[in-house]
Amino acid sequence: MSVPTRKLSIAALVAAAFLGGIFFVTSAANLAGWPDLFSRADAQSTLEEAEDGIATAQELGQAFSAVAERVNPAVVQVRATQLQANNSGGPLGSFFGPGQGGGLQRGLGSGAFVSRDGFVVTNNHVVEGADELRVVLFDGRELDAEVVGADPFSDLAVLRVEDRGDEYPALAFGDSDALRVGQWVLAFGSPLSEELSNTVTSGIVSSLGRFGGAPDPQGRQTISNYIQTDAAVNPGNSGGPLVNLRGEIVGINSAIATRTGTYNGISFAIPSTIVRATVEQLIDSGEVERGFLGIRFGAASPALRRALDVGPGAALISSISPDADGNEPAADAGLRPDDVIVEIDGVVLRDANQIVSIISNKRPGDRVDVVYNRDGNERTATITLGRRPSEEQMADLNQPDRQPQNRATPREPASLETLGLTLQEIPARLAREYRDATGVLVRDVDRSSEAFRDAEIRPGVLITEVDRQRVESVADVEAALAEVDAGDTFLVRVQAPNGQSFLTALTKE
Repeated sequence: MSVPTRKLSIAALVAAAFLGGIFFVTSAANLAGWPDLFSRADAQSTLEEAEDGIATAQELGQAFSAVAERVNPAVVQVRATQLQANNSGGPLGSFFGPGQGGGLQRGLGSGAFVSRDGFVVTNNHVVEGADELRVVLFDGRELDAEVVGADPFSDLAVLRVEDRGDEYPALAFGDSDALRVGQWVLAFGSPLSEELSNTVTSGIVSSLGRFGGAPDPQGRQTISNYIQTDAAVNPGNSGGPLVNLRGEIVGINSAIATRTGTYNGISFAIPSTIVRATVEQLIDSGEVERGFLGIRFGAASPALRRALDVGPGAALISSISPDADGNEPAADAGLRPDDVIVEIDGVVLRDANQIVSIISNKRPGDRVDVVYNRDGNERTATITLGRRPSEEQMADLNQPDRQPQNRATPREPASLETLGLTLQEIPARLAREYRDATGVLVRDVDRSSEAFRDAEIRPGVLITEVDRQRVESVADVEAALAEVDAGDTFLVRVQAPNGQSFLTALTKE
């Protein structure tokens, strides 16, 4: 029986022998017959393919080396000294290390020249609170530096080294919007210690548009639209550039996901579209003016999205907010609480937090088109952006208003089994906790119910509206439900103990 000549692995040959009822044992001397199975042409083809693979790998390695040689001279190590103890820390953990005696604390970060006259981009958390700053160049020189401007909202800062009449190697910005998942990138910086300056690590873009946001040490809201990579990044890499294979900055390394405090395989960088716009303003004026839509919002619940037939990134407006000058851009354009935003400036929302990065990368006076859903109908508004309030103004806006109201006499909890809810009037002892609001207290929620899974209703919240009707008692809830047909979806307004409310939906069985 002749065997057709083709490419087969040894494992495949053994498997074929078993399946055909043939099994043989051979010695080294018997291998002389194997060329009948693998022709010389096949062997030559396999060798050529292997050589092509090696050549491709060598070319990639050479590309990495070329990028490193081009980028490294523009990468600096940032050494920050704080004269008094400070417990602040950045997204990569506590930035300032143990005291060095005399009340000194030192921190280590990275940065990159973005102009030949000495401007350096780094993270805000690298320099925030520092009393002295030094940068160490690739050639070993140490220079004093000062903060030109810092922007906690984007966690970016610009430094300028002392003027010695030199021109410095600088990096150009690439387009982070053009990045694709799977694309090779390189991270530069000084991980873990001063001795590891200008370390280069490689990886791919693991994901784009990560909107969780890195934790801010002061509890401030921060921009959240990160590039996720698997390039190794550790404390000390903060502020260092993430570059493409052209050697262009596509991001600034800022945070890691970790359970140990060091690299666990996931790192995050601020996209260059945000970096470039922020750096240009900081160099020009030392501060950043950001656009402001004039709303407070949260992610729409799955139940509400289903009721309105909107996408997974839909954002529910909870309230209207004034800008830094007291204007209300969103309200002036016709938006109001309970509207559900689905698209901004041509971008269909995949995550509600995209609103922050889209709007914050624009300036006051810019106009954006907002597509939103109101009571099941899609509308479009053109909004002229206001000026983002200061952190102090934002903190004031986040204080909910008290709403003194008369209160019904509490009754025993009532079970609405078909909705999975146990409700009762608000006990007088809890009135202060709920800021004297009216509504019905949710005592318990069946975890298998739509109310828990999709409407995101939890024990301890108030139901203040059912099917657009205000409710102050369990009887009010029952009366409102009586007007809803079986199988219909109806809207429910929920208020948390902190005073914040949101709209969701339930279906009557």
